[in-house]
Amino acid sequence: MRRPLFVALLLLLLFARRADAHQASIVYSEIAASGHTVEITFQIADADVGAALGDERTRPSQAAVLAHADAISRYLAARVTVDNAGYPCAPAPRGVAIRPKSDGFFAAATLDYTCKRTAFDVTIHYALFFDLDALHQGFARIRLPGQAVREHVFRTDARELRLEQPVTLLDNVRDYLVLGIAHIFTGYDHLAFLFGLLAVAGFATLSGGLKYVLGIVTAFTVAHSITLIASGLDLIRLPPSIVEPAIALSIAYVAVENLLVEHPKHRWLLTFCFGLVHGFGFASVLREIGLPSRGLVLSLFSFNVGVELGQLAVVALVAPVLYLLYRARWSIGDRLLLPALMVTALLLLGRFGLPLGSLVAVVVGAPLALLIAVPRVGYDRAVRIGGSLVLLALSSLWFCERVLGASWLRGWLG
Repeated sequence: MRRPLFVALLLLLLFARRADAHQASIVYSEIAASGHTVEITFQIADADVGAALGDERTRPSQAAVLAHADAISRYLAARVTVDNAGYPCAPAPRGVAIRPKSDGFFAAATLDYTCKRTAFDVTIHYALFFDLDALHQGFARIRLPGQAVREHVFRTDARELRLEQPVTLLDNVRDYLVLGIAHIFTGYDHLAFLFGLLAVAGFATLSGGLKYVLGIVTAFTVAHSITLIASGLDLIRLPPSIVEPAIALSIAYVAVENLLVEHPKHRWLLTFCFGLVHGFGFASVLREIGLPSRGLVLSLFSFNVGVELGQLAVVALVAPVLYLLYRARWSIGDRLLLPALMVTALLLLGRFGLPLGSLVAVVVGAPLALLIAVPRVGYDRAVRIGGSLVLLALSSLWFCERVLGASWLRGWLG
């Protein structure tokens, strides 16, 4: 009887030692929210960071961690997601640092999750290491403006954390104003439509060209305001599968009319009709980021104001360039104005996350191409005909993409 009992006790001790040897993995994190951004800094022990590099059995060196900082950030971004009122916030890595501890080091990685509007109803979805260690825990320290610091523990059966902050009416108005401006600056199709109107404005005099453009831009704004507000209030709604190809067709129509008619008449009426279509496009963008329950109409109005400000900024940058090209003879001040406009456009549009290649092509490449073409073939052929042919090609591409649900050229052309 003693021998079986001894064997049982020995097995129990061996099992206990193995159990003690397996310590649950732990990640420490600091969570802070301010404005549109949720900042999370993860501290992963050197014994666990190997899993983020694809091999949980290894303990990488500090140099290896720093060399593979991008892989660690991608691992974290894939397994910890953030949404604001149900709408995703985009993660952006800020790098990885080494923080020493008594028996090794921590890999400290910071990610900024940027929401489209003020982060007021945030949910953090945490899924680090649970597939490797069911006992994993994530200890989080949370700092929110105007609230006491608190703590939370993520476990396999508690993988979500909700953070709420008060949002004011002013916050909503500001958010949607900026969204309206950003949508014009980052909406290639709307910029193309606007250039199609500018191409036939006639800049024999700057005031004459601006008067023509501001008239049709106002007609466009009034029209898209009608359908945007109606759609935002759920009075009428069209699916994106109809609206997006229709927007591409509106650009193609303007390009074809520019090619056939040197001075189109009643352009404001055409612009008004197409503005109704573009308003549904604006509404679909807002539905992707959500509309506030408080101050809905005021927020929609603010978005419209933002769109108008964005359009006026584009006109203010493009119209002087077309005027200079039309004049052909430049003074010293004229020669300085074009580079100044290019730099201003780069600084302004660069704030809204446009791809650098596309930004340089539009802001620098297009004016330089016109500078070369206008003296050789004339303003009308270079701007009206050449520009409209480019718009026709782009709108045809966009129409095919939107009908087929494709994204060619990696979305470089919108």
